[in-house]
Amino acid sequence: MALFTLSRICQVNLFQPILLDHGVGEASHGTVLAAMTVAEAVGSARPQWLSRRLPPVAWVSILSLVLAGTLAAMTLGGPWAVIALLCLFAAATGFAYPVQRKLVNDAVPPDTPRATLLSVESIVDRAVCALAAVAVGAYVSAGHLDALLLHSALATVVLLGVFQLLVRGGAVQRDRPGAGSPAPGADVRDAVPLTGGRKQRHDA
Repeated sequence: MALFTLSRICQVNLFQPILLDHGVGEASHGTVLAAMTVAEAVGSARPQWLSRRLPPVAWVSILSLVLAGTLAAMTLGGPWAVIALLCLFAAATGFAYPVQRKLVNDAVPPDTPRATLLSVESIVDRAVCALAAVAVGAYVSAGHLDALLLHSALATVVLLGVFQLLVRGGAVQRDRPGAGSPAPGADVRDAVPLTGGRKQRHDA
C-alpha cells in the first residue's frame, strides 16, 4: 500500500504542484512527465539489475524508502534537482512494481479464489490512496506542500519499521521456499505473472 500510494500520489496528484512550486513552468511539464515515463519503463523492464543478495521483500522495502527519501529531498532542491528526483522516483517505482506484484501473487494460496483476492487487494490500495488524496488536498490548499512531502516520507519510514518488526517477530510470514518468489535478477516476464508460479501459468 505504501508503494502504490506514494507512486500514485506523487505522479498524479503532486506532479504539477511540485514543479510549479519550484518554478518549472507548465510548458515543461510534458517533457518532465515523458522523462519520468521513460525512467519508470526502464526500471520495470530491468528488474535483473537488482542484486540477488537481498530477498524480494527487502528490495520492496528499500525501494519504498528510496521513494520516501526522494519526496523529502524535493523540499530542498532547485528546479533541475527536483526534475532529477522525480525521474529517480519514477525509476524506483518501475524497479519495485514487478517484484512487489510477484510477491502479492505468490502470497495467494493456490486453493483460494485468486482473482477475488487480487481484486480486494487492488481495491484496498485504491481506498488508501483516495484517503491520502483528501489529505493531500488539505495540505496543498493550505500552502503546506513541503510539510506534506516530509510527512509522507516520515509516515512511510514508520510503517515500514512496523512491518519489519512484524516480520522479525513472526507475525508476517517470510518468503516461503519454493513459492516462486522472484529473484530480482529474473526476467521481467517471470517477475509479473498473472498467476503464481510456472505451473499455474501453464494450466491457465
